[in-house]
Amino acid sequence: MNSWKIPALTLLLACGGVAHGQYRCDCTSVVDTCTANVAARGSFLEVKTDRPQCARVDYFVDGQPFVSMVVDGEDRQNWPARTANPKILVQSCQVCRDNGAANPAARAAPPAAPVQQAAANGADAGLKPLIAMVPGYPAGALLRGAKGHVDVEFTVNSAGRVENARIAAAEPKGVFDAAALAAVQRRRYAEDGARAPKVIQERFDFQPPRAASRAPAFAVSGPRNQCVRQDAVYNYGEMVDVGLINACDDPLVVFGCAQGTGRNVGRWVCNTSEERGDVLVGFGDQRIGKRYAAGDAATVRTYTYTDSFSVTRAPNSEYWWVACVENDAECRADARQWTRAVSGQDASVDPQDRSPLTVARSY
Repeated sequence: MNSWKIPALTLLLACGGVAHGQYRCDCTSVVDTCTANVAARGSFLEVKTDRPQCARVDYFVDGQPFVSMVVDGEDRQNWPARTANPKILVQSCQVCRDNGAANPAARAAPPAAPVQQAAANGADAGLKPLIAMVPGYPAGALLRGAKGHVDVEFTVNSAGRVENARIAAAEPKGVFDAAALAAVQRRRYAEDGARAPKVIQERFDFQPPRAASRAPAFAVSGPRNQCVRQDAVYNYGEMVDVGLINACDDPLVVFGCAQGTGRNVGRWVCNTSEERGDVLVGFGDQRIGKRYAAGDAATVRTYTYTDSFSVTRAPNSEYWWVACVENDAECRADARQWTRAVSGQDASVDPQDRSPLTVARSY
């Protein structure tokens, strides 16, 4: 899947509420998902969740990325309004482990970890971030098992915001740059009107997860569901778009069914890369974008190699899929029959019961 880059724009966060949420909420331990609503109220953004616990909400306002640490279901973020009716898209809402809900005294003293982490990474230990996100490991690098580092130089202004973030050095170049910049842009430091702007350079190291090795190709026929992995997830409130990638060497045709949105709420909606004319290959595959024709004289179709397949589902719902190797005609015929049997059915129908193949399931 093509890398998704967050624009290098300043992330605005309210100092007091976010700091309180950061010390109380441990979002390195996500315990559940939630639903959030974000609304512009003049000079601030009102963020509400449907859960009383700590929650992290990621969202966009007119294309700018924001993150809010919400405590007790509601939070406000300072926002210098640029448009009367901004476009707001909620990307995700995650319920975090709450370290202070049952013990108010636990909220009083901030932990020492951010200071130690900053010093270990080479950052200025005298200027501690209130919010310090861990850079995500890019999906493309994951498939190749790449490792490296990025040195980011940025300025912290008196309002505690990050400005002028740039890549000072990177090895390898261009692989982890976007992830490092995105993490820096989401930082928030304490506000100090007497502090002069301070330039900081920090190194971010990237190592592939232990279980990130590329799945091998298979010699036998049948579904290759284990080759399909979830990449990017975009939550637009009324619907969620899930990007799927191929972690194997074999080109795949993917058949997916998910609970629908809009007029299809409460029903299964199926779509396939076969119908779209797409064949899913791994990130960086040399065939990406190439087209070819296949079939007999009566049913010749044109296919294009691609590195992504998307499934649209209703919020807080599941989706199912079957992946077949490109030239496995029997698997593709069975999967085609499965989508015809499931599409349009009530959401109470179990998709696995309608398939002669083993179907993969996610949420």
